[in-house]
Amino acid sequence: MPWRVRTTLEDRPGILAEVAQACGRAGLNIVSMQVFGVAEGVTDEFVVDGQTDELTIARVFAAAGGTQTSVTRIEDGRLVDGPTRYLEAVHQVLEEGRDVEEVLRDLLATEPPDVADYSGHDVLDLVRRGGTTLRISRAVPFTPAERARAQALLSLVSDAGADLPLIAPSTSQPIPLVRTATLSDIDAVAALHSRCSVETLYARYQTPLRMPMTTRMARRLVLPEAGGIALVAQAGLDIVGHAVVEQSSDRWTCQVLVEDAWQGRGIGSMLVRQAAAAVREAGATALTFLSAGSNDALLRAVGGAGFVARVERHDDTVHITVPLR
Repeated sequence: MPWRVRTTLEDRPGILAEVAQACGRAGLNIVSMQVFGVAEGVTDEFVVDGQTDELTIARVFAAAGGTQTSVTRIEDGRLVDGPTRYLEAVHQVLEEGRDVEEVLRDLLATEPPDVADYSGHDVLDLVRRGGTTLRISRAVPFTPAERARAQALLSLVSDAGADLPLIAPSTSQPIPLVRTATLSDIDAVAALHSRCSVETLYARYQTPLRMPMTTRMARRLVLPEAGGIALVAQAGLDIVGHAVVEQSSDRWTCQVLVEDAWQGRGIGSMLVRQAAAAVREAGATALTFLSAGSNDALLRAVGGAGFVARVERHDDTVHITVPLR
C-alpha cells in the first residue's frame, strides 16, 4: 500500500541514510522522493510502500529525526514524476477544457485524506491574471515549491489567449469587437454578469440568479458543452456582451446577454449576426433566440441584424426564430 510522507529534516550529511535505514528496518520500501527547501532545515516528501498504518509510519520517521511529519494514503496512479504531472495539467486545461481549480486540487491532493497528526488546514491564495484570487486549502502544509508551482501553472493557463488582439481602451467610445470566446475570458465574463441588472440577467436565463457567478459557471459559458459556440463582445479590455449557441436535436438556439450600459448601441445585433453566421456554416437553416417574457431589446437586436423573425411564446419563454436563407 503506497503512502505519502512529508517530514522536515536537518540539512546535514547522512540524514537521508538514517531515514533509509529506519525504513528498511520497518519493512518500508522508498518508491520516490522529492526535496522542498524551507526556511529551517529541509522538507522531504517520500512515497513509501508497506503493509502498515499511518501512525506506525509517522513513528518510524520521527525516530529517524523527522519533525512535522504527516502521512497520507495515496492511489497508485499518483506515483508519477512531479514535473510531468504539472505539464500534463497544462494540457488538460488548455486542450481538454478542464477547470484549472479542479486540476490544481488534483495536483495538490486536497481531497480529505487519512492524515496522521492532523493540525488544521493550510491556505494557499493564488492570484489570477485579472487580479482575482483562487483559494485552495488542505490539511498537509504547502511547501514554498508547491506554492510557486501552483502560481506558475495558474499564471500560464490564465495568459493563454492573452495575445488575442485587444482594442486599446478609450475614455470616450471604445470600438466593440465580437469574437469567439476563449478560456482566458472566464474572469471577464464573470465580471460582465456582476455588472448586469437583475432584469437583464432574468431575461437571459429565464430565472433569477441569486448566487454570484462562479469560476465553474463562467467556464461553461465560454466553453459550452456538446459542440456549442460562445461569442463575446469586447470593448477595450472589458467584455460587454455574450452569446451562447447550442444545438438541441435538429434545432439551433441562442441566448444573448448585453451589459445594461451598452444596450441600444448595436452590441446585440453584432452578436446576433455572428451567431447566425456560425450556425449557417454548420448547415443550419434557422436559428431560435430564447428570452424570458417580452424582450423588446432582443427583438430590436434581431431586426437591427437584418432578420425578419417569427415570434412564439412557450410558457414563460419567448422563441424568436429567424430563417438563415
